[in-house]
Amino acid sequence: MVKRPSEIPEVNVETMKLLLQVAWADDTLDKAERQTIADLGPKWGIAPDLMEHLLKHLDMGKPLPQPNLSLLRQHRDVVMAAAEWFVGVDGVIDDMEKDFLSTVQSLLDG
Repeated sequence: MVKRPSEIPEVNVETMKLLLQVAWADDTLDKAERQTIADLGPKWGIAPDLMEHLLKHLDMGKPLPQPNLSLLRQHRDVVMAAAEWFVGVDGVIDDMEKDFLSTVQSLLDG
């Protein structure tokens, strides 16, 4: 998933915030996860200063900036596709990540 989730910049930013949550779902930030997020920012058109801010949060861990679920619900399919793709970036999908995806799906279903 390299292409932007949406042509709407705010959707891409909020999806990125969700991926920050996914990255920490197993309480571990893998190097591949961090690098993928850093690489996606420019590809998704997220401003460099905002990406720097998000990466600082990512590096610090929890609490992370909360995504706007109301906006993401309107784009549920692409958001879930991004989250499902991202959990496999580090080559491991553990039970905590699976549970987190279920939670995300429930939240997006509203």
